[in-house]
Amino acid sequence: MTFVPVNMTTGLMKAVKDILHILSRKAAAIPAILLFLLAAISCEKEPARFPSHIDNVFIMYTAGQNNLAGNLQSNIEQFCGGYLPNGDAPYIFLSYQRINSRYSSRSVSSHLIRYYRHQGQMTADTLLTIGSDRPASSASVMNEVLNYVKSNFKAQSYGMLFSSHATGWLPAGYYANSEIYDAIRAGQGQMHRLGNDGWVPLVIPERDPSLPPVKSIGADYTHSMTYEMELKDFAAAIPMHLDYIIFDCCLMGGIEVAYELRDKCDRIVFSPTEVIASGFKYSTMGKQLLGQQDPDLEGVCRDYYEYYAGHPYGGDWRSATVTLIDCSMTEPVANVCREIFDRHRNGLARINPEDVQQYYTGNYHWFYDLYDIAAKAGASAEDLTDLQSALDGCIAYKAATDAFLGVPIDTYSGLSMYLPCNGSYYLDSAYKLLDWNDATGLVQ
Repeated sequence: MTFVPVNMTTGLMKAVKDILHILSRKAAAIPAILLFLLAAISCEKEPARFPSHIDNVFIMYTAGQNNLAGNLQSNIEQFCGGYLPNGDAPYIFLSYQRINSRYSSRSVSSHLIRYYRHQGQMTADTLLTIGSDRPASSASVMNEVLNYVKSNFKAQSYGMLFSSHATGWLPAGYYANSEIYDAIRAGQGQMHRLGNDGWVPLVIPERDPSLPPVKSIGADYTHSMTYEMELKDFAAAIPMHLDYIIFDCCLMGGIEVAYELRDKCDRIVFSPTEVIASGFKYSTMGKQLLGQQDPDLEGVCRDYYEYYAGHPYGGDWRSATVTLIDCSMTEPVANVCREIFDRHRNGLARINPEDVQQYYTGNYHWFYDLYDIAAKAGASAEDLTDLQSALDGCIAYKAATDAFLGVPIDTYSGLSMYLPCNGSYYLDSAYKLLDWNDATGLVQ
């Protein structure tokens, strides 16, 4: 562990000065003076570096061996530069980080670090190190890190922020290799993948260089491969119940993600669209999550939205969507959607995708507005009232700018969903493995 130097307190420094003054006048007093000095030192207690009990633990999980390395490092620094609890406060901030540029020729180890203030200075204790051969974006590593936290930081509640690249519910590797994957016929319910042990070919989609960079694809990069987690593997890797998960990554704001994680956490903050690479507003996040008894997730959402809605660069930098949901209320949404999908299956098949609110850029056409899909499928006014009521009960906060990177946001229910009539056989086969499809039968 690494600690900052501990400074002498004012009282101890005064005692030492007094003793030195006496020493300069009476050498015979040295034995008594030494006893006095030892007594003075013994009275100066080291401030506690660990609380007697823990109310909540916040884990920032960053998988950044990729082109986001600089952004993720900056996010950690911004967080620590804001509110950071003292070592004896009942709030713990832990950062798991594997941060290295994709341009580097070597992999790096990852570390779980506790950050806190000790005698007014930021202190960082390295608690756990994981070898460079193990990617951060693997279920086994995430499970190991979270199990360590669960065992060593017994708390009343836990929250996690996951920051990296992401592609919603899509199968690992599909986003950047869709044409190749769609040429593969899934057989016997077993999904085929282009890679071994979770690694898939690295393909970085081309983007308009004039647009702000986003957290668009991939996680841990090597020269030719990338490691991505499947949604189900991500859920299975969480060993404790979480109060909340904040996804500071792209395209995670889908009903499929919310429903898959409904038993793993109480609340989720995420974005149906992509997320600009600089991410959430970390400078105020510490106070909102660790500066009070109950985490202020609405405040986290509001700060994120307002920052981008008024971004000083203007133009496409003013792009953001954000939603906070109550996971316990996803079941009523599923119940209403099941009825709508059953009654309007022909309408779902005939939807013109160009008429539905999209949340994607380029041609990555797998994320549309949930409510707008139901409306365009021909759902009745009563159906749509029931759906809106269920969404209102599930969504605690939502906000969207007028457009996202040039894509108009005319309808914003707060959640995205797959549109089967503009999908593929491969995606349909993958979708059938999701809990959301089991509950609603969207894909038959």
